[in-house]
Amino acid sequence: MGSGNSKDPPVTERKKDKIDMAFLKARVDRVNVKGLSRTCDDYVHRAVRNLFGASTFQDVIDETSNVKDNLMLLGIFKNLKIKIDVSRGTDSTPNGYEVTFEGSELSRLTGSIGTEFGQNDGAATAELLSPNVSGRGERLSLNYSYSYVKSSVLNLRLTKPYYHTVVGDYNPETSIGIFKHSSHTPWSKFRTDEAGALLDFSFTLPFGLSNSLQYEIGMKEVFTTPFFIIETCEPRLASIIRYIGIYEGRDSSIYPTKGTYVKATNELIGSPLNQFGLVKSDVHCELNVPLLAGISLQLCGRAGILVNDKRKEAIPIYQLFYPGGPQSLRGFEQAGVGPHRDDVAEGCQSYWATGVHLWSPLPFSRAGDLSDLFRLHLFYNFGTCNTFTTDKLRSTVGAGLAVRIGQKARIEFNCCQPLSFESGDRVKEGFQFGIGYDFI
Repeated sequence: MGSGNSKDPPVTERKKDKIDMAFLKARVDRVNVKGLSRTCDDYVHRAVRNLFGASTFQDVIDETSNVKDNLMLLGIFKNLKIKIDVSRGTDSTPNGYEVTFEGSELSRLTGSIGTEFGQNDGAATAELLSPNVSGRGERLSLNYSYSYVKSSVLNLRLTKPYYHTVVGDYNPETSIGIFKHSSHTPWSKFRTDEAGALLDFSFTLPFGLSNSLQYEIGMKEVFTTPFFIIETCEPRLASIIRYIGIYEGRDSSIYPTKGTYVKATNELIGSPLNQFGLVKSDVHCELNVPLLAGISLQLCGRAGILVNDKRKEAIPIYQLFYPGGPQSLRGFEQAGVGPHRDDVAEGCQSYWATGVHLWSPLPFSRAGDLSDLFRLHLFYNFGTCNTFTTDKLRSTVGAGLAVRIGQKARIEFNCCQPLSFESGDRVKEGFQFGIGYDFI
């Protein structure tokens, strides 16, 4: 048989030199943002400014990706395309580039229908949204939800961001809204109806602390069947000054393996506008430590206190704390920790609860498959109410299986064994089901 002489190309010819873009000098001469019709030009200027600080081509690529994220966070674009080209024209410089972002603005009116999960509750939701109302990211939204326990929420809110101003790095936003809420409290057999207005100013500090300052005013009314709650049932004007601070340092909000989380809510409450007689504080802390083979240790705790000036203000029943249940002290019914009267929970003015968890993936699981939705855990919960000592301590040990629902909630199937409890508590021994996004 015939054969031809062929030679493989030298190894040096087959290898292609890899170019390290971090050593290629580059700068951005011009940034174009196309597709703006309703949006004012000054609203996007601050979002693209970091591109002009690039000194290498790698910087240009990295900053272009960051700027795209910043532009999408402005809430004006449906999508964005990126083009990087050599700078041309009289204003061009050596090693200069031109970056173009081309996008489509959001429609004037959008809507959505879906579901959301609360604490042992689920709700159907509907939303109408008008984005970028005046050209600088303003949003007008109308939300309605109706839950499994027959609670309803109706909100109309106008939000104004200030990302384009000199304080834009702190993500400041103001909003004003009106609301009408109806919430059922099955463990105490009452329903609260409220309607009013809410003013909010939110911002983020450089080290990751999200802050929200709120003022709420509205009418609240309690509808009930237990006789001892009747004294709090008359309609009353409620005025609340509220601060919410959140630090999120976890790698995941559902199955965290490392990092810390802190949330604090403080309220100054009064019925007359100039007479505040209640102070309410609630703090939640969480620490996650990775161990080995995907196993992690979780330490978490929550505490709340409600102080009133008896000369000014009686405590409405809907402001009290109701510890117990699958999201707080497992092994007890919902609001099952504390005094009960006429087979309903009376609530308490203070409480504390902690949890120690050992989380583990399923045996023989692999990252990226269906088993990522599941986790096993061993837990020990303990706490009490109406005191910050260890008197009348309640505690539970157990094990369970958790199932993640998207990135916002999880379901827990737990087997609980209460170790200590008081005579008035409502104990839940054995299987306990819980669904929510905020657990101890």
